[in-house]
Amino acid sequence: MLPIDFSERKIMSTKTAFKRVALVAAAALAIGGVSAVTANAALTSGGTNVVTWTAPGSIGTSSAATVGAVVGTPITLTMTQTIAGAVAADSTTLIPLLGGSHTGSTVTVAGATTANGASTGVSSQVVTAGSVASTLSAAAATIITTYTFTPDVAGIYSFTDATAANQVTTAGAITVTATQNTTPLVTGSSSSSSASLVTGNYTAENIQAGSGDNIYTITSTGVGGVNYPAAAPATGSSTNPALSSTGSSEIWSNGSATSAAATGTGINFAGTEVLGVSVYSSVAGTQTVTIKGNVSAAITLTITWGAAPSLSAAYSTAYIYKSAASQAAAAAADDSVTTDKATVNAADIVVTLNNGSATGYNGTTVTATVSGSGLVTANTTSTFATVASTAKVSSTGVLTGAHFAYIHVSGDNTAGTGTITISVYDPTTGLTTTLATKTVTFTGSVAGLKAQQNQFVLKAGGSTYTGVASASDATTVATTPALTVFATDANGNKSNASASVKIVSSDSTVLTAGPCQLANSADSVVGEYNCVVNGTALAASGKTATITAEASTDGGTTFTIMSAPITFTIGGSIAVVSIATDAATYVAGSPLQIIATAKDSAGNLAYDQDSALFSSTPLVSSTVLGGLTLPSNAVVEVVNGTHTFKGFYAPVTSGSGTLTISGTDSTSAANAVSATAALTDPSSDASNAATDAANEATDAANAATDAANAAADSADAATQAAQDAGDKADAALAAVTALSQQVTTVLAKVAALSALLVRIIKKVKA
Repeated sequence: MLPIDFSERKIMSTKTAFKRVALVAAAALAIGGVSAVTANAALTSGGTNVVTWTAPGSIGTSSAATVGAVVGTPITLTMTQTIAGAVAADSTTLIPLLGGSHTGSTVTVAGATTANGASTGVSSQVVTAGSVASTLSAAAATIITTYTFTPDVAGIYSFTDATAANQVTTAGAITVTATQNTTPLVTGSSSSSSASLVTGNYTAENIQAGSGDNIYTITSTGVGGVNYPAAAPATGSSTNPALSSTGSSEIWSNGSATSAAATGTGINFAGTEVLGVSVYSSVAGTQTVTIKGNVSAAITLTITWGAAPSLSAAYSTAYIYKSAASQAAAAAADDSVTTDKATVNAADIVVTLNNGSATGYNGTTVTATVSGSGLVTANTTSTFATVASTAKVSSTGVLTGAHFAYIHVSGDNTAGTGTITISVYDPTTGLTTTLATKTVTFTGSVAGLKAQQNQFVLKAGGSTYTGVASASDATTVATTPALTVFATDANGNKSNASASVKIVSSDSTVLTAGPCQLANSADSVVGEYNCVVNGTALAASGKTATITAEASTDGGTTFTIMSAPITFTIGGSIAVVSIATDAATYVAGSPLQIIATAKDSAGNLAYDQDSALFSSTPLVSSTVLGGLTLPSNAVVEVVNGTHTFKGFYAPVTSGSGTLTISGTDSTSAANAVSATAALTDPSSDASNAATDAANEATDAANAATDAANAAADSADAATQAAQDAGDKADAALAAVTALSQQVTTVLAKVAALSALLVRIIKKVKA
């Protein structure tokens, strides 16, 4: 918006830097032009560094490119270093240089706006006012830096480069020829432009005159307005500049050389005059500022005024992590956190604050408040497990230049649940928003045990799982602990406090109690123990005994904490398999399961194992089932003598019937297996019922019609009799009238019945 302002201090600083450049590079910068020079690449291990300069629309060779520019309009140059034959961790420092002929200009390299481009093969790239220092991460690298400057006078701006060491490579150069603008510029653009601004703020904008005009008419439409200075700037060729309001427009004129009365007549602007204005709007909407010269075409600045961005709870997040590794993974989900009541850095909550555009929103204040157990510290320290929490309430203070906050949670030596409420104060709206609540469970000393049975029927003399993987992570019987014991505190929460846990068998001739150890795997939880339970050798099939878990909190001296006893049964090898469906009757298309039961030679449930239950030939169905293929000899988990096969659907057929599933088991006896179930089709049954009802209605209608016909015949006979017996005419006529009424009533009933029949037939057809 404002022209680049290069101070004398910066100019002197740049000149000082130039004196330190290799003499060969400095001597090549001739006034009025530029030539390709050799450059010294600071590659300590050898290699080459070829530098090129380019700009949008530039032409010429890589060592001598040219491009045009307009005074007052920013232009971006790209300097590219192409390095080959170096080694990783090598370094180079390159110094851009400016020469040419642009008398009166204040442009310097140090005053240009710089940025790193899409460089490759570098581990770092630091751009300062006068150099680009890079460290390589590969033998070949491409280092890209952009320089944006605004020519302030017409002339030649020549850019080249030099380096700070003694290895010669090829330098690049570009010559920028800036011509005086003949048309006006707004915010540095000679064409219409746009901007998005925040309501309630005054924003500076610059209008630069063009050398082709001597008067400009400036208008503003839509919301907002333009604030002008008290007087026009007396710069360039303006000898008597004027700035005056004409109602809806502002007139900016160049003065006459001889008379103020001749304002705008004959003397054009030099093209360097700049009128600084400010725009303002208190309401959202669109403002259009139009600048029209007496010769040049109009250009516009379209400003979209909007409310200041504010915090969006919908686009902001807060996630709780239980470890440094979990926090580093940055999953968009909360960890479940249970830890000892004295744990320091029990959890970290990462808060990300965004506005309604889902981009980072700075300047808020984040406060964390914990109720129940625990302490919190809110700050901007991201590293896990370095900040001990100290208070029940903690605030980050204003997050200047940041939109992340971190809540560090520690125990306060009390067991229970800590609920952390995270609130955010937004200075833009003046509102405080509750962003999220998180919980941490702090556990106390072990006060209870809960036993979870994972296996039920054990093999006499067999061995169950002895590892530390949780039953939650097991995928086979062989990797599933027979018994899981959870230690809990007085609140019933799982506790990892120090305790000795063991199990005891009620009958060692049936069950052998093995050791217990803490589970440690992906899904294990605090206070989780794997306990080994085996069937004792020579124990008979069908025998039962119980296992009780016990815990000691005094180092194993006394075991006073006990679980409820768990019953295990002894079983033999699989001798026969039977199957059944999970329901006796299925509606067409409904889910169906096949339950296989394995028994030993004594007729008791077979021991828990991983085994195939059927032969290699899959089971067959009398009617094709939907879903998965029927099972064959795949190995499955048999627990408590059964395995349930899922993923099947009853056949979609018309009418009711019987479903039969059959096959052969996997034993050496190849026993036949079979299961039956009834199939029903409610829609077919309803259709048949409707058809029967329609037929009955038809029969009733026919009977009614016959009755009506008979009544009509009787009426005709009665009429004839009345005519023959004149002396009884009155009585006969009355009889006929009554009979006719009966006929009318019957016919009405027939019509109603016929209408009912039509509706029934339509429903049946539907």
